[in-house]
Amino acid sequence: MPPFREPMSKQVRGPSSRSKLGTLTFDVKPASSVARATSSVISRGLVLYASDEGLTIFTALEFKAPVAGLLEDFVSSKTVEGPATFVDETQGVSDLYEVIRASDEASSVSSYQHPSPRPALSGHATPITDPTDAFFLWRYVEFIGPRFDMFDDAPRYFSTVVPQLALNDTLVLLACVAVAARQYSLVNDQQQQNHEQALTYYNAAINLLSKRLQNSRPDPAVFSSCLLIAHCEMVESKATDWGLHLKGTGNLLRMHSWHGMSGGLAQASFWIYCRMIILASLCAGKPAALEPKEWLPGGVFPDPATWTLESWQKKVVFLLGMVHDFWSRTPVGLDEHAVKLHAARWKELEAELVRHQSRAPAVCSPLSILPPNGEDNPFQLVRYLNGPVSAAWQMLHTAFLILTICTPCSQASRLPVLSSPNVTHRAQTYARQIVANSLGNRCSIAWANAVQLLTIAGQCLVVEPQRNACVRILQEIQQQTGWNTRASINRLGAAWENSWRYESGVRHSAVGQVDAGKLLYHIWLGDERSPENI
Repeated sequence: MPPFREPMSKQVRGPSSRSKLGTLTFDVKPASSVARATSSVISRGLVLYASDEGLTIFTALEFKAPVAGLLEDFVSSKTVEGPATFVDETQGVSDLYEVIRASDEASSVSSYQHPSPRPALSGHATPITDPTDAFFLWRYVEFIGPRFDMFDDAPRYFSTVVPQLALNDTLVLLACVAVAARQYSLVNDQQQQNHEQALTYYNAAINLLSKRLQNSRPDPAVFSSCLLIAHCEMVESKATDWGLHLKGTGNLLRMHSWHGMSGGLAQASFWIYCRMIILASLCAGKPAALEPKEWLPGGVFPDPATWTLESWQKKVVFLLGMVHDFWSRTPVGLDEHAVKLHAARWKELEAELVRHQSRAPAVCSPLSILPPNGEDNPFQLVRYLNGPVSAAWQMLHTAFLILTICTPCSQASRLPVLSSPNVTHRAQTYARQIVANSLGNRCSIAWANAVQLLTIAGQCLVVEPQRNACVRILQEIQQQTGWNTRASINRLGAAWENSWRYESGVRHSAVGQVDAGKLLYHIWLGDERSPENI
């Protein structure tokens, strides 16, 4: 296995380095008042970052390297007049950005003279002719589109419809090539030229998006572009910042009342957004930005007469959202009556998970089951037909794991209950299935969805070879997909370090044993855990 790539210098990190600084956060007014909003981006509340000392907009600096094709009309020279406060999370990253005062924002955005939509010839869109643009659009179709379409059987909107839209919609094209260029730079060790190309595409896309958002007309193409730009930001950022990157997209879909049955590209984009917010909330230990009961009209997933792979996968996402919502909204202290209500709801969720597991279509059946084989393969490996199937099982097993950790009980008995043999055995079983899934089904489509699931499951592991395998697979995920897994590996290390209990042995030496119940208790508490108080 190639050596694990070390973190890059802050001077050559991409959009994720700015975290808050370059993230679109839309403070959207209620739908009834949108029509009264002015056309100014600032008056609509569309800002990149608001510091405590005033409204400040951050945009990536343009690079002096020659550009052509799609970006040729976007590159302009901008200067900053007068004092402005630069709010930065790192000193080094400030070299990549310039500060534009809020009063200058409208003229700044308008300085990007984007090309008119490409003319159609004989009912067909005009193909890309610039070699660089063509290369990254091909990378998008080859690598990014299939990730987004993971649970979309047909017509696979992000693999087929979005690339066609890109030929006539410059925003969609910029979003596609920006996310592809970002992924390419990450899997090629962030070579400076590749990094600069990715950041320049991203900068142009986010500025054009600001202009398009002045139009309050519902446009699924803008929705899909927001998701692609958010992906561009999230891929290298800390997972705890994912919710921030998705905030603007969530407000946009609320403004236009899109939901899981809207149809077409809007519906496909909505379910991708739901997957993203669930993964973001799993890491943050907070409720998802959009409660699952708001995903569908009536708040209930309508079970079809016959389960297709796509409908079964979508309900897996819905159920994981419901289970996580149950976990994240559970009060720490419950009285006797509340414990009974909590237990009843827990049983409902468990029955729903078991029932849905039994409804899996035949295509979800394992292709092979192999026994453990030494330290390199310390799990029973179950292989499935393809990445989307394995990803669905991994999410369903994560729902089972979380529900196990949420076994209803009083606060005083939480640690003893989680330490009981029955609970720890169930949790270990699901955790091993989740990690073994990524080890046995080595598909980049599923791997890109697995980082947070592996982080939750990996914390439950007690056997050293299994822990090593979990870290190894997270390293390989970063190498192959570009997703930042360093924070996840560090989080696992911290959890495992705090999982030991020590007993006095012969000659007063300390003998350490892994405390499985303590591991589960840490996960249940989330970021509020305090190991020294346990």
